[in-house]
Order: sequence, then C-alpha cells, then structure tokens
Amino acid sequence: MAVHTPHRLPTHLRESVHACAPCAQVVGRQLTAQKSDPERDPGVPRVTSPSFFRPVQACVGESVQFVLAATNTPSQGAKESSCGTAPLVLPKRTSREGSSLQTVSLSVSTGKSQRDAHRQATPSDTDAPGVEKRNMGPKLALERRRLETLSPYSCDAWAAELSCHGLLLKYPSLVKGLADGFDLGIPHIHRTYTPPNHPSIKTLLDVYNVIVHNEFAASRYISPFTRRQLEAELGPFQMSPLSLVPKTSKPGKYRAVHDFSHPHNPLPEASSINSHINGDDFPCTWGTFATVALLISRLPPGSQASVHDVAEAYRTVPAAPSQWPSLVIHLQVDDQFAVNICNNFGLTSGGGVYGMVADAGADLFRCNGIGPLAKWVDDHIFFRVPRRHLSKYNARHAIWRREIQSFGGRTQDGSRLWYKGKDLPDGSSEEFDEDCSASLQDLADASARTAEDCDFAYADADIDALSTRLGIRWETSKLVHFATAVPYLGFRWDICTWTVYLLEDKKTRYLAAITEWETKRTHNLLETQKLYGKLLHASLVMLSGRAHLTSLEAMLASFNDRPFIPHTPPHDTPGDLEWWKRQLARPEISRPIPEPQPLIDYDAYSDASSGFGVAITVGPKWRAWRLAPGWKSQGRDIQWAEAIAFELLAICVCAFSGEGEHIKLYGDNRGVVEGWWK
Repeated sequence: MAVHTPHRLPTHLRESVHACAPCAQVVGRQLTAQKSDPERDPGVPRVTSPSFFRPVQACVGESVQFVLAATNTPSQGAKESSCGTAPLVLPKRTSREGSSLQTVSLSVSTGKSQRDAHRQATPSDTDAPGVEKRNMGPKLALERRRLETLSPYSCDAWAAELSCHGLLLKYPSLVKGLADGFDLGIPHIHRTYTPPNHPSIKTLLDVYNVIVHNEFAASRYISPFTRRQLEAELGPFQMSPLSLVPKTSKPGKYRAVHDFSHPHNPLPEASSINSHINGDDFPCTWGTFATVALLISRLPPGSQASVHDVAEAYRTVPAAPSQWPSLVIHLQVDDQFAVNICNNFGLTSGGGVYGMVADAGADLFRCNGIGPLAKWVDDHIFFRVPRRHLSKYNARHAIWRREIQSFGGRTQDGSRLWYKGKDLPDGSSEEFDEDCSASLQDLADASARTAEDCDFAYADADIDALSTRLGIRWETSKLVHFATAVPYLGFRWDICTWTVYLLEDKKTRYLAAITEWETKRTHNLLETQKLYGKLLHASLVMLSGRAHLTSLEAMLASFNDRPFIPHTPPHDTPGDLEWWKRQLARPEISRPIPEPQPLIDYDAYSDASSGFGVAITVGPKWRAWRLAPGWKSQGRDIQWAEAIAFELLAICVCAFSGEGEHIKLYGDNRGVVEGWWK
C-alpha cells in the first residue's frame, strides 16, 4: 500500500483550520470507525434505522430478470401440452399509422393436440352466435389450471424430500403452493381497471409478438377473453401496463416488464398492485458479497466453484387462482385480454416467493451432501472441497452451526433472511445464508465420473441427479463448470489467488451509464438510483469509491416524496463522476477476497468544539487545531468540524500504524462515524 507523508495539512483543510502540530497522511489502511458511547456495550450489535438507500444497496446484482421468456413446463412424464382452438388476432404494422389484422395461433390447455386445432380469426362481434362455444377453450384451460398448476417442479418429489430431511415446518407453504399455486400477497380486486400498454409495445410490435407467442406456447398465458367474458370468469380484474426495455448487456434485445407500480399515484378507480404488497412478508436469503466472501475465505486449498442459473426462474412458480385477476395482460387488439397464471418479475413479492422455493432447493442440496453453496435470486454458486479435506471441513462446519445457534440463529432484515454467526472485532457479525446444520458427504462413488471429479466430494452429475428429481431446470447456456475462478454477482472470484475482480463487461456498462448520465442536466429518482446502484456495486472492490458516492447519496435524499420530479445533481457530482471514469478505465480492478481481520485499538479519539477547535488523542498523546475566524460559513457547522477532527485522527493514526493493519477509531458524532461505516 502507498504511504504518503505530506508536510502540510490536506488542501481542503488548510483554509479553515490552524495546525498546532504537523501530521501525516496515509493512503490504503483499513479503518474501523466507532462512536464513543460509554453507555453502549461494544458487544451488542448495532441497530440502524431503515435507510432511504436500502432498495439500491440491496441490489448488488443490478440486472433485471427477463419476465416473459418461454419455458415449456409439463408435469413429469406428461405429453406435450395440449391447446385449444381459439387463435388471437394481433395487429400487424402497415405502411401507415393504422394496423391490419394478423392471425396468430395461441395455445390454451383444453385437452386437444395443437395439430388438431382449427385456425380461425376471432370475430369482432362478441355477441354473435357461436362465440360462447369458441370461448370454451380458454374457459376450460382456466378450469384445468385451477385443478392442476403449471410448473416444471415435481410436487411429489419436493414433498418427499422436504419430509425426509425434516424441512416441512421450515417451508410450511411450499408443497401447497406447488400443488395449488402461490399466494403473491395481492388482495381482491373490486373494480376492473385496464390502462393502455406502454407505447414501446406498438413501436416494437415484432418483438412484442415473439414474446407473447412464447408465453402462449409455454401455456403461461390463457386467452382470448373479452372484458365481459373475463369478468364472468374472474370477476373484476386489473392489468398493469406492459413495456419493452432494452437489455443493456445484449444490444438489440429487449425484456418485457410489467409496471405493477402503475398508477404511481392512487386514482379513484384503482391503486397499483404493488401498493398492496409488503415485501417484508416474503423474505428469503440472498448470497451477498459479504456472505460469499466469508464462505470462500473458509474453503480448504484446492476447492473449486461452479455456477448454475435457473431457467426462467420467476415463471416456474405458479400463481394461485385468487391472484389471477391482478395478472391480466391487455393484448394489442381492443377488448382482448389474456390471463397470466405464473409469478412475474416486477411484483414486490415476486422475488421473495421464488426465493422461498430457491431457499428450499438450496437446503435440499445441502441435506443431500452437496455444498457449500450460495444463491442470488436464480444464480447459484456451488463449491466443492477435495475429499482429503472433507472431514476437517465438516468439523469446522459443526463449529459454525453451534456459533449460529449461540448468537441468535436466523435473522430477518426487511425482506432478507440471514443467519447470525459470532461477533467480529469490528462490531459486526458473521453473515451466513444457511444454518450449517447439514454436513457435506463424500458422493464420489454415487456415479461414474472423471479422474478429476474423483478427487472431490461431489460432481456436476450429483447436482443434475437431484435437480432432475425435483424438476429444477438450469439454463445450459449460462452454466459455468467447476473451476478455480468463476463469475458471480458481477465479479470474477479466483479461489486459487484469493482475489475478486470486477468483470470487464461491468466496467464497460458502468462507464456507459456515466456517459449517458452526463448527457442530461437533470435526473429523476429512478435514474439516480440506477447509477448509484451500479457504482455502489463497483465500490465492493474499489473501497475508495465510497467516498465518491456522497454527492449521489445527497441527491437521493433530496427527492423525498416527489420521485418523478427531475433534480439537478449537487455541484460535487461531476468531479465524483470524473474520478469514477478514471478508475473504471483501469485495465484491472480487483482486491483480495475479504475475510475477518483482528482490529488494533490505539485508544484513538476525536472531538470538536465550535468555540475553540478540533482535537484528537491517541493514548497519552494529543494534538489540537484552532478553527479559523469565519469558519462557520458556506454550509459549515459543528458536524463539519467533527468530520474534520475524525479525518485528522485517521491521518495521524495511519502515519505510525503498520501497513495492512485494521484499526479501530472512536468519535462522538453518530453521523460522522456512520458515514465511515460506508
């Protein structure tokens, strides 16, 4: 680490502080700020209030799941899904602004083969004779899905596995959800509300048609219904506008997104679907950066990792029939609707409902001796240890289990579940995404395998065997086979060198996001959250980047309850973004994989007085600086003085500490100290 010892105070301090003694500036030390509070037990975990930034802080992987990609999900052993006879009339773009009619065959489950379906256009006169007969296909499809959910998962296999490993009480609603559909937390709809889709649907009509066709082919949409027909089947219903959003990682590709937060302000006739859902009612675990880093730091030498991504994760979860009235799709033909019968990205509860299924699946892998592993939504990272280290690793695993039981066990923070381990020297706690109750097993003799696989406790074949039994379908194009370095959460984790790198495509995307931001003078809350979330993600490997997020954080706080009104960024924002552009342009951005470190306590304290100045003490030694006349201007106040004192304390302590040390500092201003926690 680089150490600099200037003879003068930092430039930004000289104008307002008179130095009584020289000090040194050091770059690269790890500092832990702690508020000096004689009434607070340092062994008691800190409780923080809900943060305005929590929605973006939680999102390490900022990518959005594809909502409407197709998957064929018949029951195990079933034939190809059956379909009905009613096609859908979609508008086809013409050379003028109008549209012509285009007939597309759509699948609905009625018990007849798609080859036998008779294609005919849907009549525009819904009162004409024969319409009710033609509508029997969708009606029967709805009735069938009330009796038999659509999901790739084998309900019987999940029930048997959960029962065998004593997990039915931990996941009490899972088997019923797979059998009858999951409650997404959406209340009864009392009044039909059908706002138009986003203009992007008409602009990108060909893309829209492909997406809709795939949904019908997978039997996740059931149609066609007119408004009157659908109200007769479901009662009042509400649709959320559909839009097409470009995939930043795949130029020319789009994802379909339902705006379940529409209308953004309640109307007399409707309020948004999401406004009725509390995400904290649908908690699940998240394999965060800290969780994965802790897991890797405890792997024995020679371990490997593999990454598996569940195919169309959200769409594999069936929605209960009571939720269907809130999942209606407004098709492009007037007065024509489809019923979506599966979970959707965009719902406040969507991630938690799928996350509960994924949590249960992760626990079943562990109970079958496969692990350790972590997950972030549908992305799973599996680790395997060499067989020669298995018994020693399991012994340590048992210790972690006892520590989790002793220090509080499962904890819920908002919509996140995690398991609290022992307290760390910096006052935080070890964070696990499991209770460590299941031991790893030696599965080398379970099936034929390569010579390399024989050196490890398990192989891909063991993952595939349980996945097939449960009906978990992995996206083969995203599979990363076992290796010592793998991509996960937007980083490349090198287990061999204990180094984590920011992926190249992330660097490119984040630079592009800054460039796009700079093309506009003002920005709304969503735009600010997106850029902040990206740079916050990068700061996990660029620790100094956190000091260059403060202007965006101030901007986030300025929106209050007016998120759609564009704001001008604070005047420091351009300078912060220039710093980020320089750093992201570096050939390589990395850091050692963090692990718990002992803290050194030098009894280092800082304080400030508006009537005198600022002072620091380190053991028996002290330094003081008088505040210059007129310092209380340009927004400076006592908190500014406290911040200056704390920064001077950090500079001076680092000057005589050893390189690589982790140091504990004390301050008496909560705002200043908690600012350093970031």
